[in-house]
Amino acid sequence: MPEHNLTNLLNLPNLEVHGYETSDEVVILEVKPTLQVTICPDCKKPSATLHDYDEPRLIRDLSLFGRKCYLRLRSRRFECENCRRSFTERLEWVAYDSSYTRRFEEYVFTLCRKNTIQDVSQLLELGYEAVEGLFKRQAKKRHRHGKKELSE
Repeated sequence: MPEHNLTNLLNLPNLEVHGYETSDEVVILEVKPTLQVTICPDCKKPSATLHDYDEPRLIRDLSLFGRKCYLRLRSRRFECENCRRSFTERLEWVAYDSSYTRRFEEYVFTLCRKNTIQDVSQLLELGYEAVEGLFKRQAKKRHRHGKKELSE
């Protein structure tokens, strides 16, 4: 399957699949961000000056073809032309410094609302503490969101 088809199938914004590995149980997609410019978290100005890359990391995503799916990402570090600080780009589909895509976190939350944390842990082959942490983070986020909507 050509990588552009996998990019379309993955359906994450500003991300491109450049390769993949498969086994009987796991799919690992090699991904790269496609935006040439990112926003400095300190001064909020756009930056296009690529500084270097972080070590590759695996980010868990929703299952693909009945297999656990991971995205292998080398985060890019930029240098801000305005304030001269270097920073790692933030990507909208993954919380900063998380090992899970946002949609995977939402999926875990949805499963936990209908099942026990232990059941979800076994189903997703993910540690109990990881499932519990994801559930609590999503619940807290939704609680804050609900309060904002009520105050508007």
